[in-house]
Amino acid sequence: MQYLFVVTYGRSGSTVLLNLLNRLEGYCIRGENNGIANHLGMSVSVLAEAQEHPHAKSHNPDAPWFGINDPKVDSWGQKLAGAFVEEILRPDPDTRVTGFKEIRFTAHETSLAEYESSIAFLTQYFPGARIIFNTRDWREVAESGWWRYESNMKRIRDLIEDADRRFEASAKALGERAFLIDYADYKGKPDGFRPLLEWLGEEVDEALLASVSQNWLVHLQKSHDDRGKFLRLKRALSKRFAERAIKKSGETSMLS
Repeated sequence: MQYLFVVTYGRSGSTVLLNLLNRLEGYCIRGENNGIANHLGMSVSVLAEAQEHPHAKSHNPDAPWFGINDPKVDSWGQKLAGAFVEEILRPDPDTRVTGFKEIRFTAHETSLAEYESSIAFLTQYFPGARIIFNTRDWREVAESGWWRYESNMKRIRDLIEDADRRFEASAKALGERAFLIDYADYKGKPDGFRPLLEWLGEEVDEALLASVSQNWLVHLQKSHDDRGKFLRLKRALSKRFAERAIKKSGETSMLS
């Protein structure tokens, strides 16, 4: 079994990429899982750190860290990875390549330490795992989906550009096990997927490329994005309640 993971952030076009991958024979790439692998990776890191604690070496049953030095970090990581494949990825019997795509890697959801632990977990405990890092210009991200209801544009820029730096650093460290692709590379351009397919070692099917490019996903269209509408409604209601509270406070002051 081969492993392939798509690491990105929301509204990067990664679902179009997922669509392409799952059309390849023998591929079973799952969608988002709410960042489960991030937590599993951190648990491996936390265990390793715990065993470095000054009291971890004690074999005294009365010691506060008694027994923490006995578990094997690699064994723990391997068992977590095995359970993840069995319970979360659940590849079909004829699957050649399995994995997932996840968007929870920006700083407001995942610290740098958590991100690095997640990448280490994926590349160390899933044999031969490769990672596709998918990016998109922050200005386009800011105009897409729920991001466009975020009023602080600087915050969006900082989050996306910080994530891009994380991805670039990881890709450099992983070498040929990583592939960086930007949304602009394949937006409306079937040939934009060609380098990726060659990196994967898959045959370039012209008909497949054309069909994926033309099959634009509904969730990318503004008119179908309900999450943004709910955020806008929530903001409007909060503003209204705040205005009422201020007005009521003013009326109370006048009476007193």
